[in-house]
Amino acid sequence: MKKGRIILLIILAGALIGAGVGMYMWNKPHEQIEDVKGMEVSVAELTTAFSENETAANEKYLNQVLTVKGTVTETEQNQDGGLVIILAGDDPMATVQCTMRDKDVKVNTGDVVTVKGKCTGSSLFGVLLSGCVLAD
Repeated sequence: MKKGRIILLIILAGALIGAGVGMYMWNKPHEQIEDVKGMEVSVAELTTAFSENETAANEKYLNQVLTVKGTVTETEQNQDGGLVIILAGDDPMATVQCTMRDKDVKVNTGDVVTVKGKCTGSSLFGVLLSGCVLAD
């Protein structure tokens, strides 16, 4: 009977520790883009990396916070009503799509802006950044 109690206590202790870790992780504050030092990269450098070797570019940039400076060529709304800013460098065909975190961001076509966001990969339309904010 003692073995049964010991096993029950071990299971109970494991459950309590698991619940404590779960509560800590659930209540842990989310990382804010503003608080992370972004890797500075140009539109041309980023788009060239993904077009030449997507696997290597994913290893270097995917899920990293990037700071990208470029010219706003277009703004649009996504399906969630959020703002998407399309940035281009010297080559207007090489673009970075920046999905802004805040919906009330004001930019105009032709503005040169610096955007900070998390790289989520690339698509046919350019490199994708999400959760973006305008950097100083």
